[in-house]
Amino acid sequence: ALYKGIVDWQAAKPDPLLGAKVIDAKKQIIYSYSWMTELLPYVGYENLYSKLDMSQTWTASYNLPYAATVVPAFLNPADPRATWDGLGPALAATHFAGMSGVEDGRNVIAAMLPRTDPRAGIFGYDRVARLNEVTDGAAQTIMVIGTGEVVAPWVSGGGATIRGARAPFFDTFSGFGSRGLRKPGTYVLFADGSAREVSANIDPELFKALCTMHGAEQTDLTKLGGQGDN
Repeated sequence: ALYKGIVDWQAAKPDPLLGAKVIDAKKQIIYSYSWMTELLPYVGYENLYSKLDMSQTWTASYNLPYAATVVPAFLNPADPRATWDGLGPALAATHFAGMSGVEDGRNVIAAMLPRTDPRAGIFGYDRVARLNEVTDGAAQTIMVIGTGEVVAPWVSGGGATIRGARAPFFDTFSGFGSRGLRKPGTYVLFADGSAREVSANIDPELFKALCTMHGAEQTDLTKLGGQGDN
């Protein structure tokens, strides 16, 4: 459902596809609406989308009840955490985020790179790349990834729903991951629509190559299980 929704969203919308829809430029990016919010009409929640008042941020009291609606396409069925209560009222969560690319320096935020940068992934704050722009091969480019122990509201823009790859990639507390796997790792949705498990023991260089869409690296998908896991 998630991949089909992204494909249909991309087909229906002209450029730019926004990773974060900013309502109040004075506020932090997390107060913007996420790309998942824009996806609602394409995953069976058009009525919910129509009820949101996007002249206000999602934190407005009018919008909060709608932001509490659980959307199954944004969840890992093996993970019972369906809500996030960081603001007080419980809001519906997502267990996934769009991949923004590789963050290879302390001050690098991959979501703010031009999508033409070799470190960039598919998702940026100001622009989401179209699938036909992926030059590394759709089958070896991560589009969406599990967010591990960090869950966030699907409605929220910024790091809640778009994340870059920063070492250590599979850190227990802040790294990528998915519950329900036999071994540490994460579920990944590639740009060709294939869903795979990626081991936390994957070669870091291979993982970084999978996170970019223009890096021109050679990748071996038989090694997603990691070193010694195959």
